[in-house]
Amino acid sequence: YEREYSGTGISEMIKIAICDDQKEYLDTAKNLITQYGAEKDVPFDITEFSNPSDLLDETVEYDIYLLDVCMPGITGMSLATELRAKRIESPIVFLTSYSDYAVQAFGVNATHYIVKPYTKEEFFKGVDKALAAININSPKTIKLKIEGGYKTILVYNIVWSESNDHYQIISLLNGEKLSVRISATELADKLSPFGCFYQCGKTYIINLDYIDKLSSNSAALTSGDNLVIPRTAFKGLQTAYFDYFGRR
Repeated sequence: YEREYSGTGISEMIKIAICDDQKEYLDTAKNLITQYGAEKDVPFDITEFSNPSDLLDETVEYDIYLLDVCMPGITGMSLATELRAKRIESPIVFLTSYSDYAVQAFGVNATHYIVKPYTKEEFFKGVDKALAAININSPKTIKLKIEGGYKTILVYNIVWSESNDHYQIISLLNGEKLSVRISATELADKLSPFGCFYQCGKTYIINLDYIDKLSSNSAALTSGDNLVIPRTAFKGLQTAYFDYFGRR
């Protein structure tokens, strides 16, 4: 999907998670987000969490995260680190009573850092930055024709695909499989700009980010799949894998 953001008005609902163990600040943040949405015509879907473990267990990926830093059990910094480890790149704005966590905030690629008690203007500035980051870092997608129409797919959700006659069976991160009438070469061409995919022989296209282990004749993926790789194609896959992570 793509959003249009120019400072006023967004065409799609923005899912935002607020996590703070203090109800006073949780309510304040929710109220200010609601005010922001009303004043700037931004449609927000707000979910509140008073326990960071509940947010960490959440299967929904939010567009923006507002996190308190000092919380019992899991700190906001640890929570942010866990979110990044799950490949969630959404903007994170920290809300905290302490200013000495700023350096750590940059370590998890935080978008903004707001010290409590904050003013409406300070809060709005943080939301402005988060929305701008969504626009800049809008998820990379491809559009594929499936039975009954077209489907837009987030590229990082594609784990691997397998040729089956004139179709490609695409395996997604959530376990879903899509059958797309397209050649392996055409699909590889669509994915090549993103840099993380390798066409392995005539059968597979593999997202190198999801390779867990390579052996002499197989590729074990983090999804739990184990792909048997033809001997003639294995060396090319191995080279592509090490080149990719060498560049990173």
